[in-house]
Amino acid sequence: MELDNAPQPAQGLFEGERRMAQEQIAAAWQLHVEAMQDQMERGWREHVERALDDRFTSLEATFEQELEARVSARVAEEHERAICGALRMFSERLNQTARRLEQAESTDGWAAALLDGAFAVAPRVLLFSVIGGELQYEDHRSMGELQLDELGERRIPLTEAAAFGGVIESLDAVIAMATPGEISQTLADALGGAEEKRVFLLPILVGQSEGKRRVAAVLYAEGGGELVDINLLEVIAALAGMTLDSRHAVQRAAPAAPAGAVLSIVPATGGSAVARPAPASLSWSELPRDEQELHARAQRFARVRVAEMRLYQAQAVRKGREQGNLYAALRGEMDRGRAQFKHEFMTTASMVDYFHVEVVRTLANEDAALMGEEYPGPLA
Repeated sequence: MELDNAPQPAQGLFEGERRMAQEQIAAAWQLHVEAMQDQMERGWREHVERALDDRFTSLEATFEQELEARVSARVAEEHERAICGALRMFSERLNQTARRLEQAESTDGWAAALLDGAFAVAPRVLLFSVIGGELQYEDHRSMGELQLDELGERRIPLTEAAAFGGVIESLDAVIAMATPGEISQTLADALGGAEEKRVFLLPILVGQSEGKRRVAAVLYAEGGGELVDINLLEVIAALAGMTLDSRHAVQRAAPAAPAGAVLSIVPATGGSAVARPAPASLSWSELPRDEQELHARAQRFARVRVAEMRLYQAQAVRKGREQGNLYAALRGEMDRGRAQFKHEFMTTASMVDYFHVEVVRTLANEDAALMGEEYPGPLA
């Protein structure tokens, strides 16, 4: 009995050791779990960050490519629109200049149309007529104030302006420096500025209809540090030459009016009226005022329509002349012009088919045979 009631130290020792071991194992497991959790969390963040970085890097590249493509497309579209707008603007200006040159009632009006058209291309333009080996200043257009009153009081000998002389001899445009030797001391002093600036000199040619081309005037243009489209200036100068040559041809061809003939007014160089005959029973002075105005409008219509054919159908005009069949080469334009002329002007017995007259005179160079066998002839 005494043995049964004695203390049992071994059993208590083992129990304590067991509990301690359990705590240590739990602590070790906790540490392991914490370590695993920390590693897992850290690894998860790294993977997510890497995935996001890769994703956004790819997205950024895609976005930049898309943005660049859209910007390029928009720039190309705006560039094309700007080019079309500029071409439309220049074509409108050129067409307006051509119409003003053709419809000018006087030399002053013709010169104003030429200078206004050239001024749209260059910031400073001057017009000189060529008279007996000398230059006569006519008028100018300029950005900023430019006083040239003294220049108009004297003529400049071509011997003092080598560049102008080159235009007269070559019948072609000349690009020169604004030195006294090239443009004359008189003009250089009047215009001022640096001698190293470039100037453009363009001939206004007449005499094409006679086969004796010559320079009637010279168009002077400066860039003023800006780009100047010399090609466009040459087109304007050519238009001016054709219209001036047409005026000269009208003056040369106008015969004295026979008695009893209707006379129509054709604007001529200097603004004077030139009489042209037209078969009718009344004289010009006997026509009512409204009929006189109708004749004038009819002639202007004819000159404009024929000038448009010469300008916009130049290849067809040349082909028609070479083949002796202008009507076939320009049938569409001819028929529309004839129909419109008949509708608007052939409303009075005194009216003349000025469209036919202008076509034969200008396009066929007064040779009706060049119109071809198919040409129906005058309306009346």
